[in-house]
Amino acid sequence: MDTKKHLASTLKKVMQTVPVDKITINQLTSAGNVARNTFYYHFDDINQLLEYIYADEIVTQLEAYKKQQNWLDGLKLLLDYIDDNRKFCLNTFRSVNRGLLEHFLYSVAFDMVTGVVMDLHPECDDKLRDEIGNFYGLALSSQLIQWLTSNMNESKDEFCERMNRMLCGSIDNVVEHNQE
Repeated sequence: MDTKKHLASTLKKVMQTVPVDKITINQLTSAGNVARNTFYYHFDDINQLLEYIYADEIVTQLEAYKKQQNWLDGLKLLLDYIDDNRKFCLNTFRSVNRGLLEHFLYSVAFDMVTGVVMDLHPECDDKLRDEIGNFYGLALSSQLIQWLTSNMNESKDEFCERMNRMLCGSIDNVVEHNQE
């Protein structure tokens, strides 16, 4: 296992019992049995390590799900990640790093939505595509946070069906009514 992945794994383990706000570099390097300098060789701080974890574990996997016919598969992959890493995600959300998780979810949702727009309407101008991505990306990321913080009471399938009902046809409608 490379050092970055080892540090990421160690942080996730420590976050099972300690709020991320309370974790020090010394605790982390001690738990991972690595030198403090080793941490700083790879990361500036714990926030950067958190960003690395989210990017490495989920963002790279979602690249393939930016098409209209499979965006729901990408959403399911994201829900599975949140479900499998619930404590880690909640710990991030309930810390001063809350913005990091919100930004992560927003950027993933924005990328999925703009990918769908480009797939459905390749002629759509960049400004409108980004406006659609911003609007629906924020809506989707807010729904993901609500799902996470409400103990995931709604099943993943129900969540996906609800998101599909909200988005189905609405992107086409926005593009159709705003093309010049």
